Amino acid sequence: MARPAVHLAVSTGLAIAQYARTGRLGPAIAPIVTGFLIDGDHFAEIVRYKLLARSPEGRTILPLHGWEFIPFWYLVGRFLAPKLGGGLLLGYVAHLTIDQLTNTTTHPLTYFISFRARRGFPTSLFNNRDESEVDWLNDSVLNLWRYF
Repeated sequence: MARPAVHLAVSTGLAIAQYARTGRLGPAIAPIVTGFLIDGDHFAEIVRYKLLARSPEGRTILPLHGWEFIPFWYLVGRFLAPKLGGGLLLGYVAHLTIDQLTNTTTHPLTYFISFRARRGFPTSLFNNRDESEVDWLNDSVLNLWRYF
């Protein structure tokens, strides 16, 4: 399972490459936004579990983790933020590629939101071989730094 530190390291590498390529700060920051901060949707899962007093088993939505967003990031970069030099798309593709390759899933289409939605977003699609991979959902919010 890729920890946030892995996504931050890869996104930072992409940011450095973008800065070297363009000499501008905007294209350098863009991959960090979509390559690292995209994991903010994990906090939505934490809030849902904590507020609803549920265990990590059941449903895992992760609304920002879906290959369907590739055309969106392409269009945003092409028409709304062309000065970002494709950095938004680059960071997002890197993030999902890392997740797809390192996270244990029960189906190759798990990182398609439409696939998860058709099945009711079952947590079982993310077949965590090691139960410690979901321990962060049960831990105190103040202890989340340990899982970085």
